[in-house]
Amino acid sequence: MWSRCYALGWTFDGEVRSMHRCLRVLAIVVPLTLCAPAFAQGQETLQRVVIVSRHGVRTPTVAPAVLAGWSNDAWPGWKDPIGNLTSRGALLATQMGRYYRQYLAAQGAMPAEGCPAPGSVYIDADVVERTKATAQALIEGLSGGACGIAYRTRGDVDVDGLYHPLAAGVCKIDPMVAQTQVLERVAGDLNTLTREFKAPFDALQSVIGCCKPAVCTAYGKGERCALPDLPTMMSPRIDGSGIALLGALAIADTASELLLLEYADGKPTDEVGWGRATVEKMQQTLRLHTEAMDLMQRTPYLARKMGSALLLRVAQAVASERSSSLGQAESAVRDAKFVAYVGHDTNIFNLAGMLDASWLQPGYQRNQTPPAGALMFEIKARSDGTQLVYTSYVAQSLEQMRNVVPLSLDVPPVKTPLRLPGCSAAAPGFACTMDAFAAAVTKVLDRDCVQ
Repeated sequence: MWSRCYALGWTFDGEVRSMHRCLRVLAIVVPLTLCAPAFAQGQETLQRVVIVSRHGVRTPTVAPAVLAGWSNDAWPGWKDPIGNLTSRGALLATQMGRYYRQYLAAQGAMPAEGCPAPGSVYIDADVVERTKATAQALIEGLSGGACGIAYRTRGDVDVDGLYHPLAAGVCKIDPMVAQTQVLERVAGDLNTLTREFKAPFDALQSVIGCCKPAVCTAYGKGERCALPDLPTMMSPRIDGSGIALLGALAIADTASELLLLEYADGKPTDEVGWGRATVEKMQQTLRLHTEAMDLMQRTPYLARKMGSALLLRVAQAVASERSSSLGQAESAVRDAKFVAYVGHDTNIFNLAGMLDASWLQPGYQRNQTPPAGALMFEIKARSDGTQLVYTSYVAQSLEQMRNVVPLSLDVPPVKTPLRLPGCSAAAPGFACTMDAFAAAVTKVLDRDCVQ
């Protein structure tokens, strides 16, 4: 069994936590190999699809002056402004929209051609450019862009509390409680991660060549250091919007994902990690990104504080009017066949953490959230009126993104069924009854953080 863990990229240094992680992955992988995805389950009829989508491929969100300290080489330039969706990102998100339309049409939930029926598409987006542009791209794919469908966004605010409840002041955390819970997951010392993930850190160091003297001295390491030499620490954000990760793992988190963004955006090979980032090396370094996100976004206390507002809104869309325990979905959502909330990888990590859902897709690390990937909830009805909820994670593969592969039912994105421990049945697809789904969501919500 342990040889399979090594094949999955998990390393062992004698720590029990690593063994537990490997066992969790095996529990995910083995059932999925037995489940052949199908567009229909018996006599069930698709009622609607609700997704929580990450924005598409974007430019770096870190200022060039900060990036400059992480490598002795100049980072590749980007045509679009900092943090914006790229033109390739828009095209790839449009591909996802086309796939969703074909998927819905194949199951009779939408017509195969022409405009969707009025009110059948509802898309909500965070207020930043990359999420709004992704929402528009999804609409282009769903409708061809000529049907008058508009996404919704809260344009009168700088921060949307649905997607960023801490920054918006909708919800508050106790920094000491938050840091304590994170530290409990790493045996009290964040720096154990540098040792536990030595191979991914070394791989990333070989690509980026960190660090410039200013970064080394800022962390008390003299004028010469490498990325794994830096400490990893946490600090409360001065604006009260949560806690921040600093140091080696924080830099690795951002830098490793930048390699993926360069690759997915179709940059020339010599600009993807300066030509030093092979696909295998890039995939290995992404372990550092998912580990950082797991700690800061899936730790239960933080996930509930940051995810409750959005999870309730999503669950209301899933249940429509069928669950009084969740409250009523807004009227514009109730009759929609396709509902999308377009946010960030942080939102997906929060919701997946609250629902205790995990996935492993080919070419990616556990729980990785590629650009324009989404948590997908399918609501299906049996002939007796029983409603079931099927949850999955859907995303384009690395090669589908780099080569802009047109998506279709014959060439779909990677779709992985998810088992929700609070409600899923053991049968293929891991369906929850609507009542069980509503109960599972209600159980994990932090009502103090719901708008």
